[in-house]
Amino acid sequence: MTGPSRRESPSGESPPAAPKVDEALTGRRNRRVSALVLIIVAVLVPWTGYLAYALPARYDARNWNVLWAGFDVLLMVVLAYAAWAAWFRRQIMVATALVAGTLLVCDAWFDVVTSFGTPDMVISLITALGGELPLAMFFFLLARRIMRRTIEAFHRASGAPGVPPRLRDAAVLFAIVRAPTTGNPGPDAPPS
Repeated sequence: MTGPSRRESPSGESPPAAPKVDEALTGRRNRRVSALVLIIVAVLVPWTGYLAYALPARYDARNWNVLWAGFDVLLMVVLAYAAWAAWFRRQIMVATALVAGTLLVCDAWFDVVTSFGTPDMVISLITALGGELPLAMFFFLLARRIMRRTIEAFHRASGAPGVPPRLRDAAVLFAIVRAPTTGNPGPDAPPS
């Protein structure tokens, strides 16, 4: 084999060590966030049971037109922003795709559930199954693909050995740090 091997740089040096997770950044803060989310879930369980029991099956809502028009305006803004982010290949596309997918699932859910037993049920099912849910799945898969490729690119750039971790096993990228040893300290370094 000619030229440097995959494990050597062009200058013949060994590649840098695999990135390490900075426990000071991730440890305690992540446990606090995780505990907070679990508390919220625990509170939502009885609250959801209460709502299922206490809410009426039928309710005359005011401002129904404003609610749906406002929701659709929000959906249009998010989709337009997703188009911009995709066109300019911005990392924010991950979050935008997740928000767009979630809004589309909510739109399908509310359209279908509120139309049961009405003449609008068929059109709600058609738009949900033929439009909103497939588009939501597209956005969720797009977000997954971007995150996966970002992890692969970071893995290659860091010189880490082996294959990149699976998406669910990958650490948050900002929590993976390695202090610069020589050369340019980077754009975030204070001026000397």
